[in-house]
Amino acid sequence: MEIQNYILVFFSILLFALSFYVLFRNIKNPIHISFFVMTMGAAVWVASNALDYILFSIFLTRLTYAGAVLIAVGFFYFSLYFPFQKFSISKMHHFLIILLPAILIVILFTATNIFIRDINWDTLQITYGSVFHIFNIVFLIYWFWGIYNFVKKYRTADGIHRWQLKNIFWAIIFSLIAGITTNLILPWVFGIWTLGWIGPMFSIFFLGFASYILFKRNI
Repeated sequence: MEIQNYILVFFSILLFALSFYVLFRNIKNPIHISFFVMTMGAAVWVASNALDYILFSIFLTRLTYAGAVLIAVGFFYFSLYFPFQKFSISKMHHFLIILLPAILIVILFTATNIFIRDINWDTLQITYGSVFHIFNIVFLIYWFWGIYNFVKKYRTADGIHRWQLKNIFWAIIFSLIAGITTNLILPWVFGIWTLGWIGPMFSIFFLGFASYILFKRNI
């Protein structure tokens, strides 16, 4: 077990603990719920990355991407409610537009081979299925839609809300650029798979900073 796997396992435990800690501070608050989904997705992503290199399991590789979907969905929800809600969303829209696509993607990615067909464990080369590019598109749509929501809020925010959004932007920019580079651009465009374990580290940076902002306001 290499040192990076120890590091990832350690941080996955921290993320699991952080997700439940934030949730149980206010279990009915949509900000806390969305942060829980986002952090739990990151914990799954980080843990499956670490265990994947130990157990050489194609299921864990698939689970890595399912965790990434949860991060993106949680982030989008987070952008709807943090630091304030601009408009109400019906339960039907929640289910049809956000939850149902995410649930279907997670099930299809982990239970079938239409996303990842095979892995060469000697070279870490992944043979993707026909819907791999759909994942990239969906993942980026959720993220950039969430960023768009934050930009709209920032334009009208003031005081503590403006401070919170400005700091969230800095965390997003750093984490998103680094994570997309190591886990999307390098493997997707250049065929470089060996740096995938670095991406989860940047999600930890964003979530740690976001949790600080949450606690700073005492939501």
